[in-house]
Amino acid sequence: MYKVIMAPTEGSDSENTAISVAVKLAQRFNAELRLVRVEAAPIVRESVPRVPVLEITEETLRAERLARLRRLESLGVQCRALGDVRVITALEDGRVAPTLREYAEKYHVDLIVMSSHARGGVKRITLGSVTDYMIRHSNIPVLVVRRPAAFVAATAEETVARIVVPLDGSRLAEQILPEVAAIASRLNAIVSLVQVLTPGTYSQKEIMQPGLPWWDEDIAAAEAYLERASSIITEEGVSAGREVILATEVAPAILEYATKVRADLIALATNGSGGLGRFVFGTVADEVTRRSPVSVLAFHPRQPVTTRTQGLSDTEALAVHDVA
Repeated sequence: MYKVIMAPTEGSDSENTAISVAVKLAQRFNAELRLVRVEAAPIVRESVPRVPVLEITEETLRAERLARLRRLESLGVQCRALGDVRVITALEDGRVAPTLREYAEKYHVDLIVMSSHARGGVKRITLGSVTDYMIRHSNIPVLVVRRPAAFVAATAEETVARIVVPLDGSRLAEQILPEVAAIASRLNAIVSLVQVLTPGTYSQKEIMQPGLPWWDEDIAAAEAYLERASSIITEEGVSAGREVILATEVAPAILEYATKVRADLIALATNGSGGLGRFVFGTVADEVTRRSPVSVLAFHPRQPVTTRTQGLSDTEALAVHDVA
């Protein structure tokens, strides 16, 4: 499924974990690995009178670029030494995030592997702005790697990973499932599909427990939905469990569940909504991505597509909260 994997880099040690994961995934999928660094043009400011200004000559810029290129090529050599992987290095010029997106589209990248603190601008809580941009503005799955990232071991036999997949009954959310099936099959992973039900009425909020008529009906519908959705995973030979959770807030419930089951990865689809309001009024997917203590696979689909759950009734296709 993944033929080309891209790992953006800026040459910092903090990226080592993400680069290592990218190499191991390239091995598992027999994929090409592209290490890409983007250099933004230097900002030229007017000199202040009577203040010495460091003159940047073309020769200096060429020397610095050559040094960066050599470091990038050295990283490529290190990645090749880790395994039988075809590694391509590229040093691009332009605005970092848009240039990375354009590069990924140009070379038909299937998966982007990044650290959670990539360079650029004000950080969104714990998510680097470049990483955030790639999730919101690219239709390529982005694997946000956080340490530790032991879910990709040296060999397939050593890997036993658990992937938590939040779903909300929407076709958009379900588009993460083929991506999860592909990764889980190569990582020997166990998948847990989760749907969080939130109170729809005052009575439900006051009595947050199963065994009551309204909760029994909602839980039964959610369980039927998850069972159908799990078939997309199990058809690929991957084990898929299902869990329906009652909670007042969706994102904290997902994160609490992931912690409880010791998840290695949370995988979800997002509608890619952005703007300043995301700091306070972010979607569930955004909150989970920013706050997750483990790595996250985020996917912003181009548009919802028909899935095998399209024919479900409104009750079965329970969209209690917008995970996307």
